[in-house]
Amino acid sequence: MIQILPNDVERYLRLVKDENPLHQHIVPGQMIVQIALIYNELNWKNYKINYVEPVDTYEFLQFDFESNDKLVVKNNYDEVKVTILKNK
Repeated sequence: MIQILPNDVERYLRLVKDENPLHQHIVPGQMIVQIALIYNELNWKNYKINYVEPVDTYEFLQFDFESNDKLVVKNNYDEVKVTILKNK
């Protein structure tokens, strides 16, 4: 389980030059996807993303494989936040 802190988001936003004001209140979806892929040591080149619910800073996240090609990001209340489906 991981937790994304506000300073992590601020650093990411500076790095990718993201000025979307919405991302000052929620964790950017692409940041979540990149963390999920790196954390799980996945090198998927093509994938589809379904953003289900926003992720707040300080929220705890876990990564569950529903199959070899589907990674689900959930919070500590088991609420689905993002699904990542590898393209074949």
